[in-house]
Amino acid sequence: MKTLLQRIMLGSLMVLMVACATQAPAVVEEVKEVAVAQVPAPTYFLNSSEYKLLLKADKFEDFNAGFAEYWQYVKEVAAAEGIAVLEKEEPLKLSHKQVSFWDTQDLDLRKNSFLLRRKSKYKGEEITPGFEFGLKFRQPGPATTLSKDLTMTEGYVPKFDRIELESDIVYYSALNGGDDVTYAVSNSVQLDDMPSNTYGGFAKIYPVLTTLGISEDAELSMVAGVAVEEWMVKPGKLEFGDGLYGRMDMSVWIVKTETGEMRIAEFSFDHDFSQDKDYDAVAMERCTSFINKLNDYKPAWSEVGRLKAAYLFD
Repeated sequence: MKTLLQRIMLGSLMVLMVACATQAPAVVEEVKEVAVAQVPAPTYFLNSSEYKLLLKADKFEDFNAGFAEYWQYVKEVAAAEGIAVLEKEEPLKLSHKQVSFWDTQDLDLRKNSFLLRRKSKYKGEEITPGFEFGLKFRQPGPATTLSKDLTMTEGYVPKFDRIELESDIVYYSALNGGDDVTYAVSNSVQLDDMPSNTYGGFAKIYPVLTTLGISEDAELSMVAGVAVEEWMVKPGKLEFGDGLYGRMDMSVWIVKTETGEMRIAEFSFDHDFSQDKDYDAVAMERCTSFINKLNDYKPAWSEVGRLKAAYLFD
């Protein structure tokens, strides 16, 4: 007999599947199914969904101007659709972080559908002390995603009070031109110092890494040998109705390469799911169709959809 918690978890997963009936999950190019041992699934439920639209890099050569112009388009589309915009007092206030991804030379983490990300904040032009590390496991199906327990070793304090199970919807996918849905569990920790640059150093934090058969002596380094300069604004929320709010981000990644500079721009919004609430169909339809409306309004700004990290692994 299923426990109450299991029924809640399964019910929550069905919310997105019903709402996105036209968005059949598909395997995106940077994700492959992996063999999974038969272990009890952690007791996560679908916490949130994020809707992603990749934008043309050349529109953000001056990223401040790009953010300002696209933000105006977002508000115009929302007004036309009858969606209220809860704009922050300083909607275009910039935040600046350095982002990098860490893996073995043979990309063993990626081959096992894991992603290890490091973030550092800036204060002025200087990086502040400390690091935020996040481990993520991504798969096309929620059941396989739920097979991995990302709980940390006792003594490490997670950044959030829950392990995230999120669905990511990438619009206008490079794979098929449609919308691809993948599922990811993630858990982040703030550290004062960098752990040793070995696989074993991180396996001490995340015990799940000890199950992959990777040598603990394997050295970890930045993927592609580069760190990303991330500029982001968080202009406010979209109110879709029935208590459903989409928290908006616009970001530009700037990557210095041997041949020049690469920029990757994105508009996204996310919303939470609750274990005891199903959003009504009208609110969910407004939510799931908003990026399509935005693309139709300014298609010249949209880019073929990919997850941003895929560019670095390429």
